[in-house]
Amino acid sequence: MSVCMVRQKLGTKTFTNYFPADDENAKAFADALMPGEYEILKKVGESGSDSGITEARKWSIMIRDEESHKKTYLHFFTSTAKTEKDVREALLGKTFNGVKADTIVVIKARDYSYGSSTSDDSGDSGS
Repeated sequence: MSVCMVRQKLGTKTFTNYFPADDENAKAFADALMPGEYEILKKVGESGSDSGITEARKWSIMIRDEESHKKTYLHFFTSTAKTEKDVREALLGKTFNGVKADTIVVIKARDYSYGSSTSDDSGDSGS
């Protein structure tokens, strides 16, 4: 089944909705009903595997564009083998939410264990 993400901008607010439809039907729906600006994003593939994953590191990062002084926040998981240097190298110079990652600030990096009796039950189930 196809799923499309629709990001809709109304004034200064942006909303994200998911529609169980292909991009053509999601666009027809949005054209007919959705006010404001919107963009339709569709899944273009999958990669990787979660088999055997028992540990991960959750990062909370702030990136800042030095020219515009805009900033945005990213939250994501990596393997515990990835270091702060790896994260900085992967983000530097890339643009997220319209913000170029000139400056990268690590707010938090926390390790989690999954699938074992010693797993971290922090209650943090999302990013």
